[in-house]
Amino acid sequence: MKRIGLTQRAHSISGISERRDMLDQRWTGLIERLGGCPLPLANTVQNPEMYLEALGIDGLVMTGGNDIATLADATDGASERDKFEAAAYAYCTEKGIPVLGVCRGAQMINQLSGGRMERMPNHVAQRHAIIWSDVLPSSWHCPPAVNSYHGWAIPADGLAPRLTAAAWASDRSVEAFYSTDAAVTGIIWHPEREDALSSEALAFLARALGLDDNQFNAERPE
Repeated sequence: MKRIGLTQRAHSISGISERRDMLDQRWTGLIERLGGCPLPLANTVQNPEMYLEALGIDGLVMTGGNDIATLADATDGASERDKFEAAAYAYCTEKGIPVLGVCRGAQMINQLSGGRMERMPNHVAQRHAIIWSDVLPSSWHCPPAVNSYHGWAIPADGLAPRLTAAAWASDRSVEAFYSTDAAVTGIIWHPEREDALSSEALAFLARALGLDDNQFNAERPE
């Protein structure tokens, strides 16, 4: 079973001077459904490269939560998470390990690749339509609408040069992208928060993480 590392939100617990790494439990079920072994990753390890090497991860999900701390007006920043994710992303891309960025995770990939972000209204607790590119890799699943829980967005002219846009919202903010020179995929919505995912969506996520998608192909109607 392939090991899929999942980055975690950093959160301070008021009243007890405690800061925790936290992960939505729905990620565990989704990674298991995809055929992987979920491994939550600690943000404060001293040597991320040695840590990831010891864990032997086969794929990485950069999950949602927390503003990127270096953004202007960040309200829930976590510099320790930013530092760890930067190291984890560099490690995985150097080793050829697949990376899936989800919401903040996709935004972090864009930042690390030289892109930029903007505050964007009307994207929190919404469901909206998606405009898909006419030219996409055959492995992509293209839902007509997605959930949305982000206050920051990638403007149409803010996507990093080494990334290719796959989809946009109606305001032209980038909703999905991929890299043509690394196993990197970014989506701004949250698949783990969907009540149900189609076999096509599950197959897409499995492929993005280097997992076997054949089981989901078998689920599709003839």
